[in-house]
Amino acid sequence: MAPIAQAGFNAAALGFPTGVADMQARGLGFWGRGSGLEEGDRVHIQKAQAEAQERYLTVLQADPRASPVLPVVDLVDPEWVRKAIFTPGNAGIEELKNNITKALYDLQDAAESIQKATTTSSSLMHSISDTDVAMLFKKIMPAQVLIPVEVNKGKIAQWDAIPPNGAGSAFFGSEDPVLVESDIQDATRTETCKILYAVMRVTKMAVEAGRTQIPARDMLAIRSMAATEMLKNLRERAILGVTRDVRVTKTQYAPAGPLEYPGLYELITNNTADPNYVDVSGGVAVDTMDKIQPYLDNTYLEMIQDGIVPNLAMTDYKTFGLYRRGLNDFFRSENVETVDYGVAKINLTFPGGTVPMVPIPFLPSSAGKNGMIFLMDTNFLARRTLWAETYEELANENTSKRAVITAAECIIDKTDTDGKSSLQGGVFGITIA
Repeated sequence: MAPIAQAGFNAAALGFPTGVADMQARGLGFWGRGSGLEEGDRVHIQKAQAEAQERYLTVLQADPRASPVLPVVDLVDPEWVRKAIFTPGNAGIEELKNNITKALYDLQDAAESIQKATTTSSSLMHSISDTDVAMLFKKIMPAQVLIPVEVNKGKIAQWDAIPPNGAGSAFFGSEDPVLVESDIQDATRTETCKILYAVMRVTKMAVEAGRTQIPARDMLAIRSMAATEMLKNLRERAILGVTRDVRVTKTQYAPAGPLEYPGLYELITNNTADPNYVDVSGGVAVDTMDKIQPYLDNTYLEMIQDGIVPNLAMTDYKTFGLYRRGLNDFFRSENVETVDYGVAKINLTFPGGTVPMVPIPFLPSSAGKNGMIFLMDTNFLARRTLWAETYEELANENTSKRAVITAAECIIDKTDTDGKSSLQGGVFGITIA
């Protein structure tokens, strides 16, 4: 799928919400009027998607002339993944495996495919086929399921932040002291929700040919699921702050463009005055677990002193491999807990408790000083969502059916009071081969 700019996609011309009022109306439609949800409420996104889908289906059933707009429901519940990662030991991992096995049957029933599936030249088109279709694009993307989702009912996300030691003062005094009040040092922050798009087109011939297959295949549904996965791919990259072009496999850190929201790397490294992260790229190579750990211990301590408790570490695959081999050499046994579809963890032990470290496939892993470990308190991070994945039909082009999957959201860091003081930590610039 070409990027929107290259595809000539004009959101405003096609009637997609671009203004504040339009986006607010779309957000209210997704979250529902009278739902009781307030701005900033933490939600179970899969349940919210299912409830929104029910509301939209009610409208479509009542008025067949209504524009076909329908929220897309995730088959893999993000809460399964969160439980697997944050539950000590492997009990959560085993439960996740069982749940994914069940979801896999649902995915196979939906006949999803990595193939482009837009013309009859697709290899999906043949007279006799089995019911299993390759799902190589179908992966769990950890960053977007491990960061909590919060309600946003307008184009602008707004939240309040209080810096460390900014909650006023306390003092010892005499028996008859002079009482002097102290103020809370609070800051009001805003971030604009940005819209993600995945546009698709299926020819009439492909639709009709799909119906003649044995078993029959809904080519529009297959293409829709593939487009949804590419939107998730884009979201994962945006959350991390790496190359947004979903066709690029070897990513690099990249600042957000004017139509994109800043990712974690950008949010954290904007703090250059008093950061909790450390960049080890300027000196001797830091290329083993034993060399990394003192820096990681220090960033953990810095965060604790600022009043936040790290509960999640995310790293690239090669740095994860350094830890896996280091722990295996020490314990003489395998210490990684894994499950199919992209989820694994190593439990790191700190004075304040255990922190799971999860490998993220989209983080840069080119040889050199590109390795990293994010150390974060996810209680202070959120994906503010105006609306989650939603399918919408577009006007037909010639004899082709066209549609788009959209979502609107942004990432916020509640430890950051001014856009350049994030208290999240990490170790960047680790040397990897």
